[in-house]
Parts: sequence; structure tokens; C-alpha cells
Amino acid sequence: MYIENIGAHAEQRVFDALKSLPSPWQVFPTVEWRLLRGEGEVIGEADLVIFHPQFGLIVFEIKAGAVNVKEGQWLYASGLMMKQSPFSQARRNRYALIDKLIQRLGKSTFDLLTITHAVWFPDVYWSGSLPASEAPSRAFLLDRDALVKPEKYLLQLFKAATPHPTAWNTAQQKALKEILAPDCHLLMPLVAQLDNSLADLQQATEQQITVLRMLRTQSRLLVEGSAGSGKTLLAVCLAREHAALGKSVLLTCFNRNLAQHLSTVVADIPAITVLNFHELVRSRVLAAGLPFDVPEDLELRIQFFRDECPELLIKAIEILNEGFDTLIIDEAADFNATWWIALETIGRNNFSWYCFFDRHQAIYQENDTWEPPFNAQPFLLDINLRNTKPIGEQAAKWGNVDIPTAFRIEEGLLPEVQYSLNFTLMGEQLRQLLKRLIQRERITPDRIVVLSPYRHTNQKSTWSCGLTDVSISTEMYNPIANCVRVGAIQGFKGLEADVVILVGLDNQAVSHPEWLYVGASRAKVALYALFLEGTLSR
Repeated sequence: MYIENIGAHAEQRVFDALKSLPSPWQVFPTVEWRLLRGEGEVIGEADLVIFHPQFGLIVFEIKAGAVNVKEGQWLYASGLMMKQSPFSQARRNRYALIDKLIQRLGKSTFDLLTITHAVWFPDVYWSGSLPASEAPSRAFLLDRDALVKPEKYLLQLFKAATPHPTAWNTAQQKALKEILAPDCHLLMPLVAQLDNSLADLQQATEQQITVLRMLRTQSRLLVEGSAGSGKTLLAVCLAREHAALGKSVLLTCFNRNLAQHLSTVVADIPAITVLNFHELVRSRVLAAGLPFDVPEDLELRIQFFRDECPELLIKAIEILNEGFDTLIIDEAADFNATWWIALETIGRNNFSWYCFFDRHQAIYQENDTWEPPFNAQPFLLDINLRNTKPIGEQAAKWGNVDIPTAFRIEEGLLPEVQYSLNFTLMGEQLRQLLKRLIQRERITPDRIVVLSPYRHTNQKSTWSCGLTDVSISTEMYNPIANCVRVGAIQGFKGLEADVVILVGLDNQAVSHPEWLYVGASRAKVALYALFLEGTLSR
């Protein structure tokens, strides 16, 4: 162990000295290699490889401490004989590296290139001679002096090896880099990066645990958090706990797709009723024997859902005389003030009431005028648990909202933004993107969601031509095997996906930062956005 530590310290002294080398010098410490030859697998390790594209490449063996050479035999300071001389070790590694390069580019490619080997003794000042068979000149042995101005000694070495060197071309330099320092991340398909990041996103934070403790001890609480801060997860945990205490629980939200997803999540607990607000109204109105007639005219339909539905719910509850012990509202920022009055009538005596909201995701309400159903200081969730940091920061930027104080995942893929002149060209971009993700990156289609401000069946949405090569599903809350989910940004609010592609982004979309914020923040690990040219500054 002591000898290993001495060797490591000696190598580190050399590496530290080489930090002074200017570009285009390249230093590759501890280069391991493996070769298959007639006798089988051969492995080895070079302590150091130094490369300059104009001069060539040197394979170094670094030896720590004092050494002796006696009658051509190399000895440690202790007198112990070395199994192999340092120059022989460097020579072996040199020819192994040459073999690797020849396998890549062919033997003739390297006939004129300088590839040599040498030994470095960083702990001693060398004063003796060298066996002629080991090195043609003193230039091939570097000692402690070379730590001060390493470039001077390296240039002397190259000059001794080849007075008139041939520069390495781009292909040769690339082959060398692929052997010595490959870009391993390029070899990892995106699916592996997704799985690694998703595993880290599953852990709860101290902040979530604190909120859950507060929810257990208070009968009414407001929880405000940015996209991805875990509001929906806490709402589900709370619903399960109250049901376990024998309480009847209503878990409601604005988005129908989110309600269907939540219904699936708690399907094993009969005491929890999950309905989006308007389905809650419809079911109770019909159960009470009252008419639920939705107008065909668009303006009248909007008025019906906004103003008349809460009145109908109040009438229905008076007839049915039913209620819940616990009301849990997700997406509360999309609820009207009059809806709170209606919901209050559905709560039993001393019912518990919890609201989870994000004002910046208020797609259907004006977030500057929205008010919660009761007065309380909201507990703030400001740690992002859904998105990697690059995605979360981009979503916040597009939405003109504050960036979360922290992210569960600090590193991740940068969001990819593409531009096109029209929706038809955008459709071809979408086609190529889906092909890349599914075929090359090995992402299964059910992990991908394509979102747009407009339905893909809309006459305006000619970008939908990019979907013709894949099977699609419009069932947003439930991934279906081998199908890419396609829908509107608004309809996917409250849900999430591993990979999100935002498409059909035009001037109208950009004028609604809340759309971009909601859409982008749905992506856990990978985000792609296709904009019309000129709609968003690059």
C-alpha cells in the first residue's frame, strides 16, 4: 500500500506540472488498453500519454522514488530487481497503442507519424548513463528538472525522435481521441439517461414530509407550489390517509384527464371519490333528478360551465342531502370564487378542506384576481421534484415565473428547440424527431407525449402530418403500449411524461406564457419544442 501511494503521488506531480502546457498539447493520464491477439486477450496500462498534433505522441512510464541500473539490470532503491525495465514497459504500451490505431485506420496511415516512448522519474535528478539498448539518447528520460518547464523537455524529446515530423490529420486525431478519451455519453442511448434520472426523482424531500405532517394536524391548509413541486402526490397521500381514518373523501380538480389519472391511482380505496369539478356537478345534478343541459352555442356553453354549474350543484346537494368529510382540491387556481360556495355545501359538519395550487398555471382564470376558498397563510413548496434543472429553468423562463430554489436533479439534457417557416415543415421536423427518439434513442412510444395549444385534428394543425409514421392515442391520462400520446397542452395540465414534445407553437402560444409554462413543465427528463420562425427569440 505504501509503494502504491508513492507511485500515485509521483504521477500526480507529473500531471500537475503538465497543467501548464498550452493548447494544442493534450495530456491523457492512466490509459488502459486491451487487445485480442493470437495468444488471447492482452491487457495493460500506460501511466501517461502526451500528444501534440504537429509533433506526435509519447507514451510515458512514470517511476517513483530512487532507482539503480547495475550491469544493465534495473533495481529499486531497496535492491529488489524489477521484473521489467521502465523503458520496456513504456515500449510495450507504445506498440499496444499503435496496434489499436492500426485497427482503426490501417497500417500505412501511421508510417510517417511520430509515436515514441519514454520514462519519467519525477523524484530524482538523473546523473548516470543509460543502457544504449534502452534509449537512443538522454532526451528520452525526464527527471525532476522536467517538472519545472515540461514543454522544453517534451520538444527536445520530439526533436530527437523525429527531426522533421509529419502533422496528424483530423481523422488521425479523431481516432486517437476515440481510443484515449472516448465521448462515452454518446454511446448511451437516451432511454438509459431517462431511467437514471427517473430513479432519482422518486425520492421524497424533507419539504414534502414537513407539509404532510402539517396536513395531518390541521383541518384546513393551503399549499402553494410551482409546477413539479409534488402537490398532486401530496394530495393523493392525504386522501389515502383520511380514507384510512374512516372518512369519506372528495378529491377534485379542473382537468378531466387528471381526474381520470387520479381515479386510477386510488381505485383500490372506495372511500375516495375522484371527479373533476364539472363531472361532479353533472353526476350530482342527474342523481338529484335535475336537468343538465349543456348549450351548443360556445358563449352560452362557457357561461354555463362557469356560472350555472355551481348553482346547479347547490340545488342538487339540497335534494340529495349528502356530503363528504374531507375535500381535497388540486389545480385550485382554476376554480372560480362561486365554485367555492358550491363545494362548501357538499362538506359535512366540521369537514376538512385542503387546496393545492399554482397561480402561474391558471390557464382558465386570471391569476392576479384568484382567491382561495378560505383565509390562511399558504405553505410554499419551492423544490422541483419532477423536472431536471435544465427543463425546469426553461419552463420558468418561458412562463415568466421565478425559478425554483432547488431541483431534485441538477444535471440533465438541455431542452431542444427547433424552428420552421410553417406548420407543414414543422410536421416533417416532428416526424424526424419521433423517428430519432424511437428508433435511435430506443424510447418506447408510450413514454412520449406530443402537446400543442390546438388539437391535432384542428384544421390549422397541419403539423399533424408528422404523426403518420407512429401509432397515436388521445387517452392522455393512460399510456398505451406502442402509442404516442397526442393532445392539447391544456388537457395535460396536472399530468407528466418522461419525454414531452411541444409542437404548433405560434404567436398566439407565445402570447400565453402560462401555456408554455404548463406544457414545458410536464416533461420530466427530455423536452423538445417546435416553434414557428420569428415567434420566439433565439
